[in-house]
Amino acid sequence: MNCPIDEKIYQELRKVLNETEIFCCEKEYLKLYNLGYALLERVEKGAAYVNEHIEPPSTDEEFFLIMMYGAMLVDAAGLLLKELKIKSPYQKGEQISYCYFADVCENQNLQFNDGTIPTDKEVWEYIRALSFAHPFETSRPQFLEKGEIQYSPAIIANIKPEFLPVDAEPTIGILVYSTAFPEIKVLNIPYMRILGYISSRYQLLALGTERIKQIIAEKKQEWVKQKVEIGANAIDTLKSAISIMENRHEETTLGDLVLLLEVQSTFEENRLQIRAYQSKIESTIPQIVTFVESLDTDGLNNYLEQILQITKPKYGGADYQIQKIFSGLNQHANEREQKWGLKQADAFYKSCGYKWVKIDVSQMGNEEIKLLVRIACEQEAQNKK
Repeated sequence: MNCPIDEKIYQELRKVLNETEIFCCEKEYLKLYNLGYALLERVEKGAAYVNEHIEPPSTDEEFFLIMMYGAMLVDAAGLLLKELKIKSPYQKGEQISYCYFADVCENQNLQFNDGTIPTDKEVWEYIRALSFAHPFETSRPQFLEKGEIQYSPAIIANIKPEFLPVDAEPTIGILVYSTAFPEIKVLNIPYMRILGYISSRYQLLALGTERIKQIIAEKKQEWVKQKVEIGANAIDTLKSAISIMENRHEETTLGDLVLLLEVQSTFEENRLQIRAYQSKIESTIPQIVTFVESLDTDGLNNYLEQILQITKPKYGGADYQIQKIFSGLNQHANEREQKWGLKQADAFYKSCGYKWVKIDVSQMGNEEIKLLVRIACEQEAQNKK
């Protein structure tokens, strides 16, 4: 068996959980989100370990690790299906539940009083309990005799070939003491059956992934019905689009456009230039609405990046000035950053901006200063063509 644990299964689960912010932002799905990522961390390690140890273990310690990491994979799938209320196909009574250990049960007399044999899941739990000896006594399996208690003092991880039939599968031996019989029994479990069982239950993660995809698809069906309200002005329309994107838990820079449109000119000299720049923004509204209503978040963000892009002047220090202006003149900057941003805005004006606009940092608000810097950069770039 080559790589019994298909790592693409858990990678797809991680990808789907990352596809949208609804799982980490909506209370209804927060438990699923936290559980999913907790499981993924364990599953990633477990999958890597099992795939690196396909050959039968040579020591009992190696077998313990296989069982430990295998249990992580099996339990992870079970927990995810439980959280998503998905019924496992491996239900008792279904033939598919007897694929890995049925002949082991028949050959080694592991059965219920009515002669039926336990399911693969029940045998797995039995093997797990015996191999780890929780902590020493194991009496939970229901196919034991009433009142029977079993003990497992050791694992024979590498049964010598001379003790096995010709062409026999590599086998793990589990020593069993029992109150129901005087002799020591050796429970022989083919190693590849154990790996096969782990792999089969791990693959149930894919059912969880499909259910999560369904949740996302249902959300998108709701979102596509939402329409941007075309307001009396561009600002109202943008605010409607922002509300829709926030409802989808998507981050955009639509708010930056609103701030630019809200700027009023302090000086008459800048009024026409500001109005012309704002008109260009207003002309982008129909395309923005199309992106929002078609659920094209990537297209929207790329379009907004183009709109808000600044072509920096080509003189020494321009890049630094622009960077500090926009990082310092915003609500998240501290007082020191604010003062430095204003100083750099004044330096920009004296170096280049004076040719195109009038900036007085002592009389203007941050948003107007940044808008005028944008206009000056744009005018400078056009003049250089």
